[in-house]
Amino acid sequence: MTVIRSIIVLGIAVFGLAVPSHANLLQNGSFEFGTFVPDVNDSMSLSVGATDMAGWTVVANSLAWIGPSNPFGLSASEGSYFLDLSGYHDNAPYAGVTQTIPTTIGGQYQLSLDIGTSPPYDSAPVSVLVTAGSASTTFTSTPLNVNQWETFTFDFIATSLSTSISLTGQASTDEKYIGLDNVSVVPIPEPGTFALFGGSGLLALVGWRRFRKA
Repeated sequence: MTVIRSIIVLGIAVFGLAVPSHANLLQNGSFEFGTFVPDVNDSMSLSVGATDMAGWTVVANSLAWIGPSNPFGLSASEGSYFLDLSGYHDNAPYAGVTQTIPTTIGGQYQLSLDIGTSPPYDSAPVSVLVTAGSASTTFTSTPLNVNQWETFTFDFIATSLSTSISLTGQASTDEKYIGLDNVSVVPIPEPGTFALFGGSGLLALVGWRRFRKA
């Protein structure tokens, strides 16, 4: 029984090694870090060109960087801080953020983000335009619940050694809240990667079992 238990434990460990994990290539994807100087609403208005949020630059228009003690009935989807791309002006053009990451030419990547909406502030769907180098797409979220967060993913292939990631708010009508949080970019493993590691792990496990029997 002890031998069988050991085999199971070793198998779990090997399987864990077989699953490749990748760190977020974006710095500060949940907007937790930087020089946050809150106003009375535990928010900070950032103008175009601002770099107060570690890793990010504000583009297109001003936005609101919102903290956990805000009075708006809103909270982050990840961590304690999040963005409102409508800022305090609450109309188009809406704000965005940008950051450049290192990439491998021909490499496949997946971008993930959370869009926030809330019926007290949004009367219609809001969107975020996502741009990764020359690739782009638009994600739209319809406000159904208070402090609602919806996750979207976007796959792209890098065409250079660095890729600019931009996320910009959009809406067809004047809306008071376009939330953004929990942004990440991770490499997508090559199709044979898991099989390679998994096969090696299986061979190691079989070899260990034979050694034990001997």
